[in-house]
Amino acid sequence: MHKGKVIRAAGGFFSVCDEAGKEYFCQARGALKKGSEALMVGDNVVFKPLEQVSGDGTDEAIIEKRLPRFNRLGRPPVANINQLVVVMSLKDPECDWQLVNRMLVQAEKEEMTAFLCLNKADLVTDREIEDVKQKSDPFPYQIICSSTVTRMGIDEIAGRLKDCTSVFAGPSGVGKSSLLNAIQPGLSLQTGDVSERIKRGRHTTRLAELLPLHSGGKVVDTPGFSRLNFSAMDENELARFFPDFENLRGKCNFRNCRHTGEPGCAVEQEVGKSINPMRYEHYRLFLDEISKQEAY
Repeated sequence: MHKGKVIRAAGGFFSVCDEAGKEYFCQARGALKKGSEALMVGDNVVFKPLEQVSGDGTDEAIIEKRLPRFNRLGRPPVANINQLVVVMSLKDPECDWQLVNRMLVQAEKEEMTAFLCLNKADLVTDREIEDVKQKSDPFPYQIICSSTVTRMGIDEIAGRLKDCTSVFAGPSGVGKSSLLNAIQPGLSLQTGDVSERIKRGRHTTRLAELLPLHSGGKVVDTPGFSRLNFSAMDENELARFFPDFENLRGKCNFRNCRHTGEPGCAVEQEVGKSINPMRYEHYRLFLDEISKQEAY
């Protein structure tokens, strides 16, 4: 038996890289194809090489077992990730702040570090960038404005990826693959543009893939998405995943305060001060969404 990591997954087949860097084309045992046991890019596995070699000379194997994960994301579907890079664009399409905060909640839940990249800075003015920063201030995560045209922010993002396993996530058309190509040109990832009719990105990345970086880190490029639900979250734990609420924990008048209108709520008193009003409104929206899910 050999150990390795899933670096690519598509159509029930998997590419696994062993500890020596050799790649195998694999199928998985039935139990590893369903539900929470289904294999993801980033999973560490035990596999058995087969004697035969495929027609194109690729070594083949059967994945026998998935080793324990230290975290996982349902969307994008990846496992064993240290850092989430939320990628949005400043224009074409405009930044979806609600989706930003949904992804950041997910990162907190899975104990990942995270930062926000606002791409396509070359399409807006300095004043427009400043307006965006003011809208999000204060924001409890680093924001890096970037451009693959002017290379603004590229070196700063590359520095955050060093010696880390990261995943790039965000809607289609925001430039995730273009950013990775700018960080490491040899990746030669396929890129696309934004539909003029619906002002949304076209899918160019078709599958999640774990890519090695010259910096010593690894990064997963993923297909874009525009929806993310909180299907496995308790409403009582949501506030813990807002780090801007953290220093106020225990300061509300009520121990079980939901921060939605209770007398003496320390969180509400800080909205517009240490807590960004937009972030707080998204918290209330997410809480209502989770409450309705639990009611069914």
